[in-house]
Amino acid sequence: MRTLLLVIAALFALLSGGWFLVAWQIESRAEAALADLRARGFSVDYADLSTTGFPSRFDTTATNLRLATPDGRVIWEAPFLRVTALSIRPNRVTTLWPQDQTLTLAGQRIDLSAKDLRASATVGLSTDLPLDEATIGSGLATVQAENGLGFGMDRLAARAARSGSAYDLFAEVEGLRPATVSANIGLLRLDARVTLDAPLELRSPTAPRFRGVALREVRLAQGDVALTGSGTLEPDAQGYLAGTVNLTAENWPGLLDLLQAAGLLAEQQRPFVEGALAQMAQGSDRIEVPVTFADGKVEALGLVLLEAPRVL
Repeated sequence: MRTLLLVIAALFALLSGGWFLVAWQIESRAEAALADLRARGFSVDYADLSTTGFPSRFDTTATNLRLATPDGRVIWEAPFLRVTALSIRPNRVTTLWPQDQTLTLAGQRIDLSAKDLRASATVGLSTDLPLDEATIGSGLATVQAENGLGFGMDRLAARAARSGSAYDLFAEVEGLRPATVSANIGLLRLDARVTLDAPLELRSPTAPRFRGVALREVRLAQGDVALTGSGTLEPDAQGYLAGTVNLTAENWPGLLDLLQAAGLLAEQQRPFVEGALAQMAQGSDRIEVPVTFADGKVEALGLVLLEAPRVL
């Protein structure tokens, strides 16, 4: 029994020493990263940086944070930021934000409030640290700028999971409420696969090149009104997105009601738009419209809507 107790005590001392060594390394690397930002001209202020959670966790918390770009045009402030990982799974890191934060852009203050805002990332167990999975989620949240612009939402959930050199993306927002319009968006969903020429690697000095995106579903819905899209887009020889996205409007008369209520469709314009859509629908409440990305332009129904994004 005495020998067993000595062995247990030795193991505990070894594990304890390992935990404190790792905790010291975490704090040292965090302080070095903040010092590197200062050396590059950023303003970095915080009250305290410490790691707790012995023996099962590493919870590193910085308090009273203030970060500003060298030109002072972007400033982020928060009462704390916590990064946590389990001792038995150090390759998965979770970041926890406070409920209230502030962001200042070119002198314009933006207040951010989010319930249980957190993000996590899991990297592969190799020297290049490939990003295997990332998630972000939040409960009730609001973003409000001094000029009155902003939005609120009931819930946010997003996930990216690696499959070779591609990432499957899924994001869903419920109860999106733009501050400047009266209509709400009940559901916003994205389901897609983004293909790269290599996985995202945290230690790689260069970012992988974008190869294409397959939109399984993009959906905006409010009650029985919905706008959905699917299609495949790839960069062309000039680096612009090219391909076709097929849009479907479900209950298009209800969609016009929402656009008019939101102030996005003038009352005097509605008869013209409604007549054109009724002719396309031919008695149906569904309308399908292909949207083409080609030659650096986005076109639908023979009209150029905007310039296509350049991704390369």
